[in-house]
Amino acid sequence: MKKNYNTADAEWEWYIGQLYYQLIRNLYKKKIKCVVELAPGFRHKIADALKELNFDGVIYVIDYSNDVLNYIKRKYEEILPNAKVICINKKFEESLNLIPKNIDLFLSNHSIDDLIISSYSNEEYNEESNNELLYNDLLILWEKLYHDSSSVKKITLEVVQIFKELFTNKNIGLVIMSQYKSNSYFLGKSNYMDEIIDHCFNDIKILTDTDDTLINKLLNFYPFGKDDERYNGKYLTDNTQNAKHWIAGIVNEKICTKNNRNLKETL
Repeated sequence: MKKNYNTADAEWEWYIGQLYYQLIRNLYKKKIKCVVELAPGFRHKIADALKELNFDGVIYVIDYSNDVLNYIKRKYEEILPNAKVICINKKFEESLNLIPKNIDLFLSNHSIDDLIISSYSNEEYNEESNNELLYNDLLILWEKLYHDSSSVKKITLEVVQIFKELFTNKNIGLVIMSQYKSNSYFLGKSNYMDEIIDHCFNDIKILTDTDDTLINKLLNFYPFGKDDERYNGKYLTDNTQNAKHWIAGIVNEKICTKNNRNLKETL
């Protein structure tokens, strides 16, 4: 399966990559030898960020789609010619024993929504599957999940638990994840998904020592140029460049251990 990009796609990939680059270079001062990325889809934002850092280590990429990983392997080796790309074709929870104990960076862009809806539907969704029919089907599925409170609770607890196991059992230098609002939000079509996603994302965020004040300071720059209309309309500064949509910090081991024990009793 081949992913075709238009100019807007390439520009957006570069832009989000610049945000990750800005956070990594300011928050992690050691040599980056090992990176783990979760659920990239048919996108290369993380690779674009690592390119800016002249990354020449090993990156483990976790995705349940073999088509995605075939694309990622080819694209990442093109963008990061001096890096070693290892693809793990497993679900997130099945991959934990396949990644190293010591990880410099754990990175993931906009993956929480995919983890939740894939669990609920038992099907695989990624950014290649974006035709209008599937898009509408997904909105219907999110509405159905929203009204199924027991499933919402069960799935979000399970997703958070996987991250707790990861954070507890691995030595991670820095965690950076984003969950900014998609176009569905700005079109007024995401009412049913936002509450679920935000709750799950924030439950993961509290497992880290993310300093929102610092993150907002670091994200207060203009990759497209200060006069770009997207900043004036607050599309970027209130969304992709707002700390409330980012996790960027070290693991809080005390909270992880305490909450992990409590969550296991709940499950």
